[in-house]
Amino acid sequence: METNFPCELQRRLEQAIAAGKYAKGEVLTSSDLAGQFQVANDEMLMVLLAEHRKGLVIKREGEVFEVLGLANTGFDSVFTHTAKSGLKPSSDVRAAEIKGASPEIAEKLDLEVGAPVYRFVRTRYINGEALANQINYIPFEVCPGLEYDDFSYYSFQKLLEEKYFAVFTQMEEDLAIVPADPQDMEILNLPEGSSVLVVRRLAVSATGFPLVWADIRIRPDRYPYVAELWPSAADLLANKVL
Repeated sequence: METNFPCELQRRLEQAIAAGKYAKGEVLTSSDLAGQFQVANDEMLMVLLAEHRKGLVIKREGEVFEVLGLANTGFDSVFTHTAKSGLKPSSDVRAAEIKGASPEIAEKLDLEVGAPVYRFVRTRYINGEALANQINYIPFEVCPGLEYDDFSYYSFQKLLEEKYFAVFTQMEEDLAIVPADPQDMEILNLPEGSSVLVVRRLAVSATGFPLVWADIRIRPDRYPYVAELWPSAADLLANKVL
């Protein structure tokens, strides 16, 4: 899918904010910044609206924005938490593509239908055992170029924070146990008639905008791993005959 987002301009502005060139609370206008960076105003406005989504700035009136700077996160990624627990996490990216947002994904991510989004499909492993079949959807402007990154042995969340300055400040989760579909059975090596634990997670920025929508389908029979990584699911699993 073709995109016309000014990725290099975004990178330059984000690095300037991260380096402290623009102080927290400083008021910026797209026209002033366009002059400083010697680019068209509409390109700078596109970037500023992306930074508003990511939480580096907040939009005020018209084309006026206030600098927020880099937010702090109170969330360990699942990958980081896993490693701290003495387990060995890894993942295999089975698909990485840019697609137009479907009505469902557009609603989840607060986008227009058809807006470019990343669709990342991964198998997640713990100690070499397949644990989860996961799909992430991310607005393109959050992390342009993500398809070229290798996070097989690195935290996806930390990559977004450190390289793309996209920090999760809030997580919303829904949990359910549902019948495994054919792909779950193939990827997770489950027999027919099995169930999976589904974690649907929305990661939100400091300005309240969605950054990542994740659909995670997990082998619940590996209870010690699941209870360690998703403590909120422990009671649900303990009361369910799998």
